[in-house]
Amino acid sequence: MDETKAELLSLQQLRCFTAAAQLGSFTAAADALRVSQPAVAEQVRKLENALGVDLFARVGRGVVPTEAGHAFAEHAGRTLRALEDAAASVTARTSLQHGSVALGTFNAPSAWRLDELVTAFLARHPGMTVRLVGRNSSWTAERVRRGDLEAAIVVLPIDDDKLEVRPLVRDEVLYVSADPARTRRPVTIERLAAAPLVFYDAEAADADPIRRQLAERAQADGLRLRPRVEVEFMDLALQLVAAGVGDTYLPSAYTRALYYPAGLATVGFSPAVYDTFAVITRRAARLSPATRELIADLEAHMRALADDLDTAR
Repeated sequence: MDETKAELLSLQQLRCFTAAAQLGSFTAAADALRVSQPAVAEQVRKLENALGVDLFARVGRGVVPTEAGHAFAEHAGRTLRALEDAAASVTARTSLQHGSVALGTFNAPSAWRLDELVTAFLARHPGMTVRLVGRNSSWTAERVRRGDLEAAIVVLPIDDDKLEVRPLVRDEVLYVSADPARTRRPVTIERLAAAPLVFYDAEAADADPIRRQLAERAQADGLRLRPRVEVEFMDLALQLVAAGVGDTYLPSAYTRALYYPAGLATVGFSPAVYDTFAVITRRAARLSPATRELIADLEAHMRALADDLDTAR
């Protein structure tokens, strides 16, 4: 691109183009950028005029990048991120003096010691307030998709429509029973389907990421999982397991939780099942400096704890 064309480009044109290329329509780009659809279309038109080439082909109600659009998108995305990082670096020093930051979380995050994360963040930024918001990961992902939350840490799989998903760490899911005889060897999906089961996350039901993995595995073998008892909270499910009502599944991190009953036996699944944690944001969304810093802290915190879990096994 020659200097004359480069001088005609604007930051807003790059934002509108990048959002439309990622989301597949001017309407979706407008929603993500919180502007009107005609404003996005006008910025893209000006960009195309400045470059002298069509960047999108209109298909139905959406758009797809042309060959030139794909080539431009690769460089535009890097340029936009570099400009936004530069601007954020200037304002970050003052923007964290006061205000609030909210982060979505998965259900029952206590085993991952997020209290330590919040304590350290507030020690650096005593004027800030922090909100950790979340229940089941399917619920939390929907709040990010709607724009109620800037970002979240969730358990996969989730519906990733309109979301950027960055996998972080994983934790093995264990079969839990009060009867040691049931944990002498890894549990197959056939044995799981035949066992008396206690399920938690009743509201999320089959949308719960772990239950979704197990249900899909059972379905592939022509089986179906039917719990004997279904409750909302993990600690209540574990109490029922300890009482001999049935067996359950549990990520290994939670065997260290204060509410984990003594005397329970665990074993892995065959093949193994994992909780995979990921950071999610809306596609093309700009995160506030506070959210960016808290996410960076969270990623480092959870990677360190995951290493501890691997060492303990």
